[in-house]
Amino acid sequence: MAKQATREITNGPLYRASAGIYGVLGPTVCFLVACFPFAVVTVLVPSPVAIAVAGILIGPAWTALLYAARIVSTDRERGPMASYWRGYRLGWRQALAVWTPYWILLVVAASDITSTATPLALRWIVGVIAAVSLLWISAVLLIISRYAFRLRDVLRLGLYLLFAAVRSTLTNAALLVVAAAVIYFASEFVLGLLSGVFALFAVIGARGLFALVDSRFTTEAVVEESTGRTPAAD
Repeated sequence: MAKQATREITNGPLYRASAGIYGVLGPTVCFLVACFPFAVVTVLVPSPVAIAVAGILIGPAWTALLYAARIVSTDRERGPMASYWRGYRLGWRQALAVWTPYWILLVVAASDITSTATPLALRWIVGVIAAVSLLWISAVLLIISRYAFRLRDVLRLGLYLLFAAVRSTLTNAALLVVAAAVIYFASEFVLGLLSGVFALFAVIGARGLFALVDSRFTTEAVVEESTGRTPAAD
């Protein structure tokens, strides 16, 4: 009788709704904690150099958020916050290696785009290159969040999937547009509060990407239970 009552509670709509909300909010809190130094620097020392250094933390934090969003969306029995820190531990090295040089270049590009001394044509060119490269980096971080590939393979695969996994690319493009709108009309803080929702939509949009990589570039289409990441094919 007790088991039946427990089963009814865990299968009820209220329980599923609360579990879904916690599955988004839990990793979001972890993401905000991981990015807290960046937020402090942005408010207290809003210089390009300080932002470039502190923003390095965003890459590993976002990769871990993608990992947690994928794990929680497929298995709600796993703790969302524990999944976040597990994903951080597994992917921070590769994410940092990819994100650090890119973020520094992005900050430099942003300063050029916003500078009135830069010719308008050059600002448009830099802006388009920054937008396309951001789509590439988004694909790369999605790969890192799910696969244990070598770094050079991750970079090449991210470029290939930019065109091979069109749905994921379009999803990331839409999310970037919405993120820019949130920053413009609200603030970076509001965007941070919505980061878990953005990660969830990014993972949902990347299902075709994951399926393509599973079928063509891995030995098995099943994620390793011990790590939550899939090994590459030999």
